Amino acid sequence: MILLLLLLGALALPAPGAVAEPSWTPTRYPLTVTDDSGTAVTVPSQPRRIISLTLPTDEILLSLVDASRILAVTTLAADPAISNVSAQASRIPRAMTLSVEPIIALHPDLVFTASWSDSGAVSQLREAGVPVYLIASATTVAAVEQVVTKCALLTGEPRKGAALVAHMEEIIAAVEKKTASIPTEKRLSVLDYTTFGASMGRGSSWDDIVRLAGLVNAAAAIVSDEWGQVPVSTEKLLTVDPDILILPGWVYGDPHGATAFFSRVVTDPALRGLSAVKAGRVYMMPESLRACTSQYIADAVQWLARTAYPGMFH
Repeated sequence: MILLLLLLGALALPAPGAVAEPSWTPTRYPLTVTDDSGTAVTVPSQPRRIISLTLPTDEILLSLVDASRILAVTTLAADPAISNVSAQASRIPRAMTLSVEPIIALHPDLVFTASWSDSGAVSQLREAGVPVYLIASATTVAAVEQVVTKCALLTGEPRKGAALVAHMEEIIAAVEKKTASIPTEKRLSVLDYTTFGASMGRGSSWDDIVRLAGLVNAAAAIVSDEWGQVPVSTEKLLTVDPDILILPGWVYGDPHGATAFFSRVVTDPALRGLSAVKAGRVYMMPESLRACTSQYIADAVQWLARTAYPGMFH
């Protein structure tokens, strides 16, 4: 009997080199969860008529659920300059903002929106019996993984959610394995620099992307606001003098704005002495990655690491 149990145990083990399936627990309905505003939200059954009113949840949901279950995404989702799911989003029948009457008319069984959304509109939707789940902005990769897990739980797709998180961690682990050999003092510094003279400092999602990419955020030592943003004048930029300067790949309302800004920075006489300019290490980063707070944040880490240390990635 002991021998039989040992044999059965051996058969249950994964084969050498095999990747074990991420652990997950099936969703049981009715489901009551607390959203990021601290409000209890009850979902009676697996939602089939979902509306997403944030770009992060657009991107997450289009990887978790069949498109037939999504009634609407945001007006941003189909824009390839800022969305990682523009092709998939173009097949969703509607693009919406937080507008009460049109949403109620669609009879959704779950609405995702941001925690800073109009509280009056959210209250009206809830009074009409619509489950509304508020999502806060994720400022770390770990927080993004929690959002993915929450969305997967609510939509009854925990297995896909676990797989999505595992894929994120696989991408980041591969980057960290490449950059692990770089001593702390040899890691390059990087600064993201916007058209309005600001950078993202400590406590921002950008700061976490930089760290995981094996770099040092040149703005981390500057006092930032509650959103992790810091003002950077030309004088401050020269003082900080990053090894790499990341410029926006997209400017709102101006299709040529990013290219024009790049040209101004690299030809500005006042910035001629900047290390990043002298070394030709000024890059435009796709906005869909730079400001990403969905599962594609892992791709942002990979993009930045490959850009900073091209010799390590082949």
